[in-house]
Amino acid sequence: MAGLFMDPLDIWLMILGITLITAAYGVFMNFIRRPRIAADGSRAETVERIQGVTACININKCLSIFFISVGIYALITGLWASMTWPLPSSYNLVFSDAWPIFGLVTLMLGLAMYIGADLRYLALPIALFSIPVIVYGVDILVHGLTTEPLFASAMYLFLGIAMLISPGAMLPRNNAGRYVGVLVMVLLILSGILAFFIGISATFEHTLIWAKWAPWYGVSG
Repeated sequence: MAGLFMDPLDIWLMILGITLITAAYGVFMNFIRRPRIAADGSRAETVERIQGVTACININKCLSIFFISVGIYALITGLWASMTWPLPSSYNLVFSDAWPIFGLVTLMLGLAMYIGADLRYLALPIALFSIPVIVYGVDILVHGLTTEPLFASAMYLFLGIAMLISPGAMLPRNNAGRYVGVLVMVLLILSGILAFFIGISATFEHTLIWAKWAPWYGVSG
């Protein structure tokens, strides 16, 4: 029974930070940077070998494994957390219940990147998934959840706004689309940095809180 109740929030937040910054890189490569054009006039694709070293040309295909892996992990652990509520009180609403949503969106994005689907078709669901993210961000601020409610709320709001305006970055390549893409990238980076900050802070707090914990079967020595 004790195994059901643990606090994985710190590592979740650091994984969130890693994923958001990686997503910002994906936004840059897809919607901000000018595409690399092959000699025949087509866009360069998949993987090529340069001096015996494999170089990734199709960045989406190469990043898809990361997003699929993180999505599966977050979805499974998020469903577990939604059913067991391992965190204290209302934290389960804004963290445990939000984590599988993150897993679902990340997995959806990873699969689309893997099969080479046009990411513009995901613009609407990604924008709609921003609604619970923004609501949770406001909820954290209103009720003063976490030891740093302003930072935690900003993390959610930056991510939610990035998701909400992301369809603008997926417009046909033009200056307006790139400007929106830059804004989305900056918001993802800021949210990722805040996730790292809160997660790292939580690690030190949780280490102290759990310092005297022992499993139900005891410890040797």
